[in-house]
Amino acid sequence: MNNTVGIMGCGWLGTPLALSLLKKGHVVKGTTTQIMKLQELRDAGIDPYLVELKETFIHGGVDEFLKDLDVLIINIPPGLRKNPESDYPGRMELLLHTIQKHNIEQLIYISSTAVFEDRKEIPTYTESDAANATDLKGQKLIAAEEKIIQYPGSTTIIRPGGLIGGDRHPIQMLAGRDGVSNPDAPINLTDREYLIQLILKVIEGEIEAPIFHAISEPHEDRKSYYEKTAQKFNLDKPEFEIGYTVGKKVVSEIY
Repeated sequence: MNNTVGIMGCGWLGTPLALSLLKKGHVVKGTTTQIMKLQELRDAGIDPYLVELKETFIHGGVDEFLKDLDVLIINIPPGLRKNPESDYPGRMELLLHTIQKHNIEQLIYISSTAVFEDRKEIPTYTESDAANATDLKGQKLIAAEEKIIQYPGSTTIIRPGGLIGGDRHPIQMLAGRDGVSNPDAPINLTDREYLIQLILKVIEGEIEAPIFHAISEPHEDRKSYYEKTAQKFNLDKPEFEIGYTVGKKVVSEIY
């Protein structure tokens, strides 16, 4: 069955996801906040809309974008690094209020493993564990997830780890740095293509869990993983602090 799928946020993840959906025969509508990107999306076969989720209103053609969608994928990062005071849960609530007017059957929300707290004992978190982050970003993500869960239609929350793929990898920021923290903490990373395939499985009904974790890479410790990855990318190895480590291991009981 082919659906009309909307992707809110056609960026690093959303655009290749849209291309995969098009190959499957779905009709794809997508949003961007950059007017110069509209033609690029149009040329790729995506029906593009200029939409930006502000603090108190939604700028652009959001209702035209949402019209006649069977599935909506919300892929909007919190942006808290640049603007820590942003009311991300409030923006999600505003978006959901608009979505409900269109009776969209299926909602997929891309969250993050940041909803779980790093600890000295390196806990393992599954979907059965309650989100427990105490930092600002984690708290706002938890609040946003709670808004999503209240949506009256079918909802799926996917929690990937740090996203890698293409030209994106944390080693590019860590290479050659001194005093990198948490050498013994396990990595929790998710390859972009792996995440795209999981999203397709949700749309196709192969995964029906309301919340699931999406980690693609083995849980190797940070020190050994990033040293090997630096060598692979022909970059300088990072130098890690010795001793104190906090971290977590995020796994899935579902997939």
